[in-house]
Amino acid sequence: MGGKKTEIINFETADKKKISIPVATIVGDSPGPDAVITAGIHGREYGGILSAIQLLQQLTPSDINGSVKIITVCDTAASEWHSGKESPIDGLNLNRCFPGRQGGSYSVELAARIFDEIKGADYHMDIHSGLYLESCIPFSTYHRGRSGALNDRSHEIAYYYGLPNIVITESEGRWPDKGTCYAAAYENIGIPSALMLTGSFGVSGKEDIQRHIKGIKNVLRHFGSLKGDAAPVGRPLIHENMEWLYTKNGGIYHRMVNVGERVRRGQLIALITDYFGAPVEKIVSPINGQILILTESSVASPKDFAAAIGVTK
Repeated sequence: MGGKKTEIINFETADKKKISIPVATIVGDSPGPDAVITAGIHGREYGGILSAIQLLQQLTPSDINGSVKIITVCDTAASEWHSGKESPIDGLNLNRCFPGRQGGSYSVELAARIFDEIKGADYHMDIHSGLYLESCIPFSTYHRGRSGALNDRSHEIAYYYGLPNIVITESEGRWPDKGTCYAAAYENIGIPSALMLTGSFGVSGKEDIQRHIKGIKNVLRHFGSLKGDAAPVGRPLIHENMEWLYTKNGGIYHRMVNVGERVRRGQLIALITDYFGAPVEKIVSPINGQILILTESSVASPKDFAAAIGVTK
């Protein structure tokens, strides 16, 4: 017989920082694969967190073959402090710290503890949403490495999630994915994994939450973890990696494109002026592609995020 269990895993880092990880496991009444779902790797991505919690409430052991483990909030400190990509404890981006290391700083050890919960799974989904001041179009991302079988299975996760865009990243690609949870799951423990993002501005909209839940359930059905047949999905646009653009200067930020827009190499993405309106920097696209994520801020600081562009032919 299966069951549903929730627990808070507590521990201390080497420098006495306290970490709490909420983990739920649904063990099915029937045998099958073991899936792991993570959310809240970035604290302010509330859409992913609420999606994971609502999914947990909806699933029952009678629905499941094998098991589904859900870490509803990977970094509770970052969520409670309303932090973006950087931890309020050590200033690191948790999604650049995997596979982590016990005895390291807060984020490095947290990554290792999260990874301990992923080890042994048959596949993994990492759920994200757009941060404050970021507008996004829905997309899935997976790592491409040397294993054809793992590439195929990771692609299946991204594909059956049903989002309209898929981005393929590599360790040494245009946007290197080293340290991300999904790439480390592939390279360090050899399981298929993908990251899915939908939602903008750190707002947990009902439509985006339902899109996440629908996508997760469809992947679970495809792999046999959830009873029933996977629904057919549309034909996604495939992006061969992506380019992240950052400012060099601070000032007033003027957007020249919209999220989702196709852009050409050399096209003006944004103009930065000083506080009197004089131009100080032009940000142009280095590639032909589509705007996946775009800052909606009207003020920029030096080395600020501007846009993420999916590479298209």
